[in-house]
Amino acid sequence: MRESLAVLLLAALPAWAADPAPDTKAASSALAACADCGVVRSVKSVKKEIKTDPESDARPSGLVATFPLGGGKPSAGSSAKVGKDKPEFSETWEIVVRLDDGRFRIVTVDEPPAVREGDQVRFDANGKIALRAK
Repeated sequence: MRESLAVLLLAALPAWAADPAPDTKAASSALAACADCGVVRSVKSVKKEIKTDPESDARPSGLVATFPLGGGKPSAGSSAKVGKDKPEFSETWEIVVRLDDGRFRIVTVDEPPAVREGDQVRFDANGKIALRAK
């Protein structure tokens, strides 16, 4: 998680440096208008491999033999390991938002987000992101 946060901050640094410094008068009026509003800078899908529990592999299990139909090499092994050769992945999305007062906020969600880069958004009281009413 720290590595992905560092990568996001490094990726956002050029965009942050390219923007002019916020005008203090404009920033104070934006802060007064909406403290939790901003613009989506990036939406990134993050896939992580789910590690299996080594203790579950240590438990005794039955013996399984497979004989492929139509030919192929038969195999035998522990029932705890059958079908476990393929890694499983989890997918989350990281959304980087530049708030109206110049700060950045990073949100991680488990479902594909309804927002895209450039959308004007607002954070609700629970910290969830939603499109800003125009």
